[in-house]
Amino acid sequence: MHTTVFVIYTAIVTIASLYPGSNENVANLDKVTHLLVYYIFAVFAYRMLANKKYYLHVCVGIIAYSGLIELAQHYVPGRDMSALDGLANIAGVVLGALVMKRKG
Repeated sequence: MHTTVFVIYTAIVTIASLYPGSNENVANLDKVTHLLVYYIFAVFAYRMLANKKYYLHVCVGIIAYSGLIELAQHYVPGRDMSALDGLANIAGVVLGALVMKRKG
């Protein structure tokens, strides 16, 4: 069940991230949203894994995925590639990983 949730969440993040949008200025809220989305990603990844020794690898994969999404947004109308968004994504994964490892 946790794998299904992780895969569905990945699909939702992909669609939402690559859906053409407008360049409305939501700078501060935007970074918080990125952090929360990728924090949740890290939590779902932890719950999905039966063998937690691979968790760091999965987190690195999520960070790489977020980088690819940021690169792809350069080609989507109304979207911008942003290093600050990428940093917020990384911060979300790291925060999620720290919380889950501590609970673990």
